[in-house]
Amino acid sequence: MRWAILLAVILVVGHVVLELSRPDLLLVGTVTIDVVDDGSRPAGGAVSYAAAAARAYGIRACVVTVASADADLSVFDGHELHVVPAPSTLTFEHTYSWFGHQRKLRVTANPNVTLSRSHVPRHCQRARTIILGPLTQYELDAGSFLEYDGLLDQLLRGRQHIGLLAQGFQRRLAQDGRVLPLQSPTPQLLGGLGRRRRVTLFLSDVETEPWSEDWLGLVVRSSERVLITRGSLGATEYNETGVHAVNIVPVDVVRDTNGAGDVFATAYMLALARGLSDPGHHASWAASRAVMQVQACKPQCAGGQIEGHVPTWGFADRASAALRGIGHLTRGVLDLALRDGLAALLHMRALPPGTWGRVFAQAAGATAEGAVASAPMAAAEGAAS
Repeated sequence: MRWAILLAVILVVGHVVLELSRPDLLLVGTVTIDVVDDGSRPAGGAVSYAAAAARAYGIRACVVTVASADADLSVFDGHELHVVPAPSTLTFEHTYSWFGHQRKLRVTANPNVTLSRSHVPRHCQRARTIILGPLTQYELDAGSFLEYDGLLDQLLRGRQHIGLLAQGFQRRLAQDGRVLPLQSPTPQLLGGLGRRRRVTLFLSDVETEPWSEDWLGLVVRSSERVLITRGSLGATEYNETGVHAVNIVPVDVVRDTNGAGDVFATAYMLALARGLSDPGHHASWAASRAVMQVQACKPQCAGGQIEGHVPTWGFADRASAALRGIGHLTRGVLDLALRDGLAALLHMRALPPGTWGRVFAQAAGATAEGAVASAPMAAAEGAAS
């Protein structure tokens, strides 16, 4: 009994040590050059805004992106940056009409690189939270982040919160580079959800508006949760408890909405990892800070009004995550045992009447035959002695 207790303590301590050594956050996606009407060329992309938001929480993230040698990567300062080299950086040309309320996008340079888990360093693959931000349909193999190289890899990576900002999967590029919407969930989106409902999916109403109820139902059933942002109307969250409205946090002045959805998703995933009871409200608050910033300073300043207003990520968060990981592992083991036990019980109940009687009768017969066969042998041994 003592050895069993000692072994259990060693396993728990080992698990906590492994958990504490894990990176807090992994960000994967292509950084962009955004060419706007005034001729400026700021960096952009979901991964850029997520990095700026993460820095506001005091998190040093692993970042994996694609860029050419001359790309401005200063938005990733302070993070552990890994760049997959490419001859060009993904470049979007932005044009606005209807007094700035309607935006058209055109891709003028495309690195044509598909990021996958194989591009991510081993230690970064163990991050507790993963945020994937594809901007075009074939830019990212999201499904690869749901795969394991074996049992040891699965144990080392542990429980992971995976957020997929899937706007890019619902776009196609015309021959002239124009970005056009797709009318139904793409294979890339569905493949990125996997089969075990492990992914938190983020989309906007622009992408989901053309979907039928059947398509939406399929996506919701395939995800751990789905959040659809609706601009000034807030967001809608679909999870195992039902459908919930996420209200906006009002601000006095909305200066620029660029990156607000990316900040919303990043803040939601971090609140989820932190174990907050209402991650949607926290995400809405963080997005409200982002829209108060002017476009000229973005994406670097996207988290500027978050920093200092939230607790800095620290040891307590990592320890709490480790303990929640133990609880998750324990529940998984119990669920597996109960599921297998229930399956065995249901199998037994499905057997034809009289099956168990015949089994016991055969066992009793086999026992009797063994006793009869052993009697002469015992007698012979007694005579020989």
